[in-house]
Amino acid sequence: MAPLLQTALDEAAALGAGRGWAAPDAATLAEAERLLALLAQDVRQPQVLVEPDGRISFEWDAAPAGWLQLSVSGRGQLQHSAVIEGDEYGQAESFGDTLPDWARTLLGRLRPAGH
Repeated sequence: MAPLLQTALDEAAALGAGRGWAAPDAATLAEAERLLALLAQDVRQPQVLVEPDGRISFEWDAAPAGWLQLSVSGRGQLQHSAVIEGDEYGQAESFGDTLPDWARTLLGRLRPAGH
């Protein structure tokens, strides 16, 4: 398992103990691993978070220019939301073996601002 993902899982286990947080299922973990592999070319790795509902999110903060969050939940969809240079974005795309077009576009828009 990728170290960024393992760290996020360990943190979530500590925070969610006794709070009813859902652990990510095998499909979500597989999507998270695949997304991390696709993002390996990115100059700056994201912050990885396990959400209380079992989703796994990948976040970049390029303040003051904006932020981007990509999330997987094991259902073959990549959710993204962002604010980049004052423009707001939110969408879900099918997620297979490649990074979806709009997610790639948002990463590209964020890179010049924050890298």
